[in-house]
Amino acid sequence: MQRCIPVDRLARPDNIVLMRGKQVREIREEQGLEGRPLPFDHEALRARLHGIMTGEFQAMEAAGRTLFDFPDAPWEFQLDMARQVWDEARHSEIFERLLRYMGGDPGDYVETEILWRCTQAEDPAARVAGINRGLEGLACDVFDQLIRIAQRNGDEVIERAIDYVLADEITHVRMGSKWMRKLTEGDPERLARAKAFQEMVDEVFNFRGGRRAQEDVANDDGTMLTIAREARLLAGFTEEELQHLVESTRKSAAY
Repeated sequence: MQRCIPVDRLARPDNIVLMRGKQVREIREEQGLEGRPLPFDHEALRARLHGIMTGEFQAMEAAGRTLFDFPDAPWEFQLDMARQVWDEARHSEIFERLLRYMGGDPGDYVETEILWRCTQAEDPAARVAGINRGLEGLACDVFDQLIRIAQRNGDEVIERAIDYVLADEITHVRMGSKWMRKLTEGDPERLARAKAFQEMVDEVFNFRGGRRAQEDVANDDGTMLTIAREARLLAGFTEEELQHLVESTRKSAAY
């Protein structure tokens, strides 16, 4: 079976429309919707929950593909990937229920392919660097922000549900850190390639300055996506790696 399958081969029910992120941005600009609403606005939050739900679909599929694509990987690696498939399946269900709690339904918004495009690596070390450390690291940032938004809104349902999912994401990042290093032991060039793939993913999701270091935000009212330092340290990021990510966000902001 083909590795790194194209996004249009992902199975979806008829009510889910999957489009390129660039096309969605162009349509929003044409409709005058390019402005970014406050993240604690009801409609904006509902759309965001839908986006995270479909992102969890793609995370589940990506972990499954990693399990399938590398049958010669160590048994413990395969076990971790199988566990992640199960975790992402639960997350998909949790976010579907949160979406319905907010009055929405699956298919109310478009699904974009940008997460899936960041999983296309032929080396398992690079794959987990990009997915588990890059994308799941981003999830730590996003969920940390959503918890603060839920606290601002006084919504304990969303706060507690997302805090529960965040605990899993921290574990997924730790698995990525473990296997990126373990699979590249004695091969510094391979490790460098895996880290370079992760950096590419990190740069995509800096959103041209849309994600910032916490110390660079003067008054954090919940509108800015910041690097979840505490969660990332729990997830196994080193101080040096966090500083490198901070510098990357500052370059994106300047861009």
